[in-house]
Amino acid sequence: MVRLFTAGGMIIDNVVTAEGTVHRETLGGNGVYSAAGARLWMEDVGIVAAVPGNYPLQWLDTLRRAGIDTAGISIRPETVTCSEWFFYRGDGSRADRLYAEPGTFEASGYGGDHLQPEQAAAFEARLRTHAVAGLDYAAFRRLHPVRSADVPVAYQGAWGVHLAPNSPAAQLEMAHDLRRPGRRITLDPGSHAAELRGPALARLLPLLDAVLPSEKELKIMAPASTHAAGLAELRRSGAGMAVVKLAAAGAMMDEGDRKEPMSIPAIAVHAVDPTGAGDAFCGGFLAGLVATGNPACAAVCATVSASFAVEAFGPFALFSAHPDEVIRRWRELARRCALPDCDRLLLELAAMRRPQA
Repeated sequence: MVRLFTAGGMIIDNVVTAEGTVHRETLGGNGVYSAAGARLWMEDVGIVAAVPGNYPLQWLDTLRRAGIDTAGISIRPETVTCSEWFFYRGDGSRADRLYAEPGTFEASGYGGDHLQPEQAAAFEARLRTHAVAGLDYAAFRRLHPVRSADVPVAYQGAWGVHLAPNSPAAQLEMAHDLRRPGRRITLDPGSHAAELRGPALARLLPLLDAVLPSEKELKIMAPASTHAAGLAELRRSGAGMAVVKLAAAGAMMDEGDRKEPMSIPAIAVHAVDPTGAGDAFCGGFLAGLVATGNPACAAVCATVSASFAVEAFGPFALFSAHPDEVIRRWRELARRCALPDCDRLLLELAAMRRPQA
């Protein structure tokens, strides 16, 4: 049985870092990173997603070798010819939703794995005005949002579900259809945050155990003067817990049992690529919550997952993380957060790292 699954996107990523390093054509997508973030803490993690008919099959093999169940990945007949590019800034922000066909990089006069600042700016500008010839991943996701009907029968007994950024209508449908006693459901609004306001948000939040927006998304969904006020607004609207992801500044959580929100510092690591860190945070949070029922422990697990996600291009540092280093980071962060009952919580987490009998 799959204990936990994530529902979201699978794409092909191309990244240009703030330092100009170029990494092309790698496994990506919010569904992938969130599943990888959960898999750090738990066996029997699955992913529900749709991929085009020409999606590289080696990436599905990579997921299976990493211990992620792929029975929920459906292959659709369309051919996607344009993959996504991400351009990062020195302040941690990024430009995304920029698409190009294979060969566009070379046709623009570039090669290798590094761009000078003026070259990166010029290539980004070209992609902004570039009319793609064919289907890109954004259009494919609009054609095939992940829906309740895509969840395999074998996943129906899962203890946790993470709804990664997806069509808001599909997220609401899934939250409604998958809600049942004992199951934890978390949601990342992503780029659809502006659509999740007012009546839509009021219908969705009571169906969730936790909502996990970024700083930008929190300001859109709950315009308030402070992070704490915005989180409180989401909880008043029905969310069981609200957590804002603050990138290098860590995270803040309002879960109701504390007089003040809990601040969780980030873990200092050598960051290679920030892509997917927020999604890995979400997967780690749900896994920790399913394993222990402790929101503070879940937030620590989430932060540890994010710390591994940034250490490589793609989700591969999460796949190869050594268990001893995972626990070392968890213990250190738990100490900084004054998390009680650490030994008991570690035993509960360890139980989830063993396959089911």
